[in-house]
Amino acid sequence: MSAAGSFLAVGNCTLDDVVTPDGQISPRQLGGNAVYAAAGMRLWGVHVSLVSVVGSDYPTTWLDQLAGAGIDVSGITEIPDPHLLRSRAFYFADGSRTDRIEEARDLLPAHAGEIIDLESEYTDTGSPLHRRIWPSFCPDLTQFADIAGRSSHVHLAPGPLPCSRANASFLKELRGDQVVISFDWPWWDWDKEGEVDFALLRNIDYLLPSIEELTIHADAVFSAEEDGGGEGGHVFEAARRLLALGPNGVGVKMGARGLRLLLRGEADWIQIPTYPTEAVDPTGAGDAFCGGFLVGMAQTQDPGQAALYGAVSASFIIEDFGVLHALNVGADQAHSRLQLLRGRRGRQDLDA
Repeated sequence: MSAAGSFLAVGNCTLDDVVTPDGQISPRQLGGNAVYAAAGMRLWGVHVSLVSVVGSDYPTTWLDQLAGAGIDVSGITEIPDPHLLRSRAFYFADGSRTDRIEEARDLLPAHAGEIIDLESEYTDTGSPLHRRIWPSFCPDLTQFADIAGRSSHVHLAPGPLPCSRANASFLKELRGDQVVISFDWPWWDWDKEGEVDFALLRNIDYLLPSIEELTIHADAVFSAEEDGGGEGGHVFEAARRLLALGPNGVGVKMGARGLRLLLRGEADWIQIPTYPTEAVDPTGAGDAFCGGFLVGMAQTQDPGQAALYGAVSASFIIEDFGVLHALNVGADQAHSRLQLLRGRRGRQDLDA
């Protein structure tokens, strides 16, 4: 498939409060899984469209900045309700994160409450508020058939299961084998982590969850079954089972430990390294990876090579707070890092 086709990121825009392990606080920054994915695509110099939903009070200056960087925002719908998709990201020294204040109390500096809102209910993933309002911010691709119809590579960022299922089905009905779809999570319904939505997965080409998300699924699957082959084995077995349901590959994002990629017909993981850089704010790295991965698929048709594109996209995102700084990255910078990362992976293969 030609790399000349358009790229599409489908998902959410958010307002994020971020607290890093050293106590730095970045309030109300532009975020959202689809925004980071679109940024991860754009830095390679390709045409990118963003389909999302925002509330009536969402900062239009951010949308103007995205458009100014060359991202098509004509697929962003405004609803009359306030933009309730606000999130908090509290990072611990080991790289893990939480969006729940009660889990981050020991991390927060004394003055945190003066900078960010620690009292209001936010849309912590899985919370009653999150479950209630997430569908309102679910983009409907049938409203943007023109954008979808010219898109050759589409990333479906996390969203309510019925929304993701409908969008994936619409894309495949519209474009068939002419579209490559990557998907993050969830592929299960609320509180049914051990179950799989077959109608969704049969339309997904590459499943790209984090290790935490795949572990949630794997633990639920094997809680009433065998142990899956010992420590870590149940995660591999879960990925193998998911491959049998439709995807061509499962890529497991592992933060600073890189990515593990399992392809259909292969007997073991392929290990993909990260690009070495200083991480200031890891928020959105996984989403940017997904965007870069799709550009790599378009340009190489090789999932292993595509994962290197994803790692490069993630490396730019984490170097500062939020996403806006990454809009200044050019394709020449991205390809320079790609060459360095290819060399690093080559040395890694020799050492193995």
